[in-house]
Amino acid sequence: MRSPARRQPSDAEIHARLSARIEALEDRVRRLEQHVRRAVSSSLRAQPATSARHAQAAAPARQERPRPRCPGCTLELPRGRKRETCVWCGFHFSAVRRRARKG
Repeated sequence: MRSPARRQPSDAEIHARLSARIEALEDRVRRLEQHVRRAVSSSLRAQPATSARHAQAAAPARQERPRPRCPGCTLELPRGRKRETCVWCGFHFSAVRRRARKG
């Protein structure tokens, strides 16, 4: 007795499944980054302010615009001078055009 042969998924199906998994992982990374930012800011607020300098740091931070992300790996880019490639995945930024700023 042979079991019915399983059909092989097409390249399009494989690509769609992988794209969905990648999108889900990118979403998880974004949520984890937000969680870490919230945890750090709440720990800063929980520390007692011993000087005026610390009191300013404990004040609620103003809403900053989102950090730039690498189009290759979608991780946040570190502060400082922008390099020609991503520090995380090596993506060459010259491969894509700059997006117009929302205004």
